[in-house]
Amino acid sequence: MSEDTAPSCQTDRYHQHGAVLIAVLMIIVVVTILGVTAIDTASLEGKLARNYQERTLAFQAAEKALRSGEQFLEGLTAEPVACGSGSCSVWRRGALQELSGEPAKMWWESQPAGWWITRGGSSTSSGPELTAIYIIEERSFVQNNIQANVINSGMNYYTVTAMGVRNGSGARVVLQSHYMKRFN
Repeated sequence: MSEDTAPSCQTDRYHQHGAVLIAVLMIIVVVTILGVTAIDTASLEGKLARNYQERTLAFQAAEKALRSGEQFLEGLTAEPVACGSGSCSVWRRGALQELSGEPAKMWWESQPAGWWITRGGSSTSSGPELTAIYIIEERSFVQNNIQANVINSGMNYYTVTAMGVRNGSGARVVLQSHYMKRFN
């Protein structure tokens, strides 16, 4: 073999096509995309956890207000007079819906805390970062069996609606309970 036709190891060593460079760049791009996705996922999970915490605090405030409304009814010794305007401790059935101004929605769905307070909503102390309010609405009076021969003997039914708001975050929870009490 002549020297001209023999393969030269030295010329192949210096003759590169850049395949390794392209492969490394592709790996860097993939790792960068995975890193950015991981950061976005962690950020989203942090926001979800914070929203859950804010909603939980609003729920606890609403539940506290709901129990306060039930305790108010429990403490009554005489049947309260239900009213339909102004600031009431107990509202007559349907009066709050008439005042809400939005017949397509229930009265508690979109009313801010100020609306509740001007309607006689009772606020429970929950601190400056939480608002907890309840409103009591008369539902019905169910008279005892006619055979009892006792006039006005029966059960009064009420709905206690409570709202808890986490101030600053906008988290808001509305809870309702139905309460019955015999006054006679």
